[in-house]
Amino acid sequence: MSAQAPGLAATAARGTSWTSGQAIVNKLATVAAMWVVALRLTPDEFGLASLTLAVGMFLVILPPMTVGDVLVTHRKRFELIAPIATRIAALVGLATTALIALAAPVIGVVFDQWPTGMLVGLVWVVSLRPIGDGIATVALSRLRINFQYRSIAIIDGSTQLGATLATVVMAFMNCSALSLVLPQVVAMFVKAFWYRSKQQDGAQTPTQPPARSTNAWHHARIQKRIIHEFLLAASAQYVHNILVLLPALVLSYFASEEQTGLYAFAFMLSAQANGLVAAQLGTVLQPIFVHLGQSVTRQADGFLRVVRVIGAIAVPVCLLQAALAEPLFRLFFPAKWDGAILIFSVLSMMEAAYFATAPTMALLRAQGRFGTYFVWQASQFSLSLIAYSIAATQHGAIGVAIAAAVIWGASLPVAMWLCVRPVGGTAWSALKVFIAPWTTAAPIAVAAWCAWSLLSPYDTSGKLISLFVIGPIALGCALWLTSISQPAAYAELLPMTQRVFARLGIKVRQR
Repeated sequence: MSAQAPGLAATAARGTSWTSGQAIVNKLATVAAMWVVALRLTPDEFGLASLTLAVGMFLVILPPMTVGDVLVTHRKRFELIAPIATRIAALVGLATTALIALAAPVIGVVFDQWPTGMLVGLVWVVSLRPIGDGIATVALSRLRINFQYRSIAIIDGSTQLGATLATVVMAFMNCSALSLVLPQVVAMFVKAFWYRSKQQDGAQTPTQPPARSTNAWHHARIQKRIIHEFLLAASAQYVHNILVLLPALVLSYFASEEQTGLYAFAFMLSAQANGLVAAQLGTVLQPIFVHLGQSVTRQADGFLRVVRVIGAIAVPVCLLQAALAEPLFRLFFPAKWDGAILIFSVLSMMEAAYFATAPTMALLRAQGRFGTYFVWQASQFSLSLIAYSIAATQHGAIGVAIAAAVIWGASLPVAMWLCVRPVGGTAWSALKVFIAPWTTAAPIAVAAWCAWSLLSPYDTSGKLISLFVIGPIALGCALWLTSISQPAAYAELLPMTQRVFARLGIKVRQR
């Protein structure tokens, strides 16, 4: 590996530590907010908010933020392409807002089991978000390409914390589903204008900006290429987005309002821990992979290292979530959410495979393999639509959760194989990335579940011991076994963990 690689690895670690440091604070705040919201809102109201956000994302056919992924892949011509990208993002954002606003009355008719006026009003609120996305795109891309992850972390963390607090306040003001929708839309506009102001304070784009072409033909050719790449990238990202929201849409159509709300609540809660690291990596990794240039071997090697490190921590955490779901829900949430316990357990197991999604998408985007990205997600969407529809009709939310876990668990090893195949990677090398952390963490998660079963007759004390004694001990055992079974992954995980905890003022000593 070249001498450049360690520096890039350090940049990735620093970037991840900043984004993960803010994520820890925000995820804790989000969990606390969800507890408050769970007390104030009913499953039906939660389901209405989930449907609104899903519909809003479903109608964003060309996500404006995807223009940024195209920009990052053209790092050396960033300044030449930036004005074109700005116009594309703004026009797409405005057009998407108009489309969603016009479609709102139709949505109210299609999902007629919900209060029509309230649903249409919420869709109109969420329709404004694409404008904010369009404003933010180029500024965020410039921060990413300059590796200004500290600035991104501060902006994202502060605005998301503010949105979370606003959600709690609105829930106490009896704003119903609006409390989950409006703060997220406002937060996007705040981030957009903050990105634009912050980009002036950082370092300049790390390449000399090329001279602008005065040749109209040449300019039109560049614009045509950017539009072509954007359409490919946006199509792939759109299919991924609707894959994520597809369960809520299918349940809203085929099942009851309560089933939709139970699934949405379980999904949001199960995804919090995984989001501490895995969900942050798309922003960090794509510029890193692009910086590695045309060396597919170096990109694939860095990709596998990253996924192994994430899996070493994400899999134990997610499997322990699944094992200790019952004491978590029964201790902190009212009985109206008991129907979400099993759904939460299944989705937590899905998250123990989903951790590989962000780096996989980041690598495909960095390589400009938008067509491969699209085919992967489109194939999975076709299968998921059929499976979710049957599952929702026959078994409701739990059926959809099981179908989602099985499909993502099968899809991601295939996607990883597509990533490493150009350098001779085999299907087995991709599958091992999942098998290694699962074989380490699964027995410990089963032991934690057995311990809870023995403690369950002791009511509150049993729940407290399970969550605050058994859980941390089990996680510590899983990490200790990781240092033996996956020493290379553990060696890279520890410095990254030390940086994250250092942001929080906690010292972690090396073994």
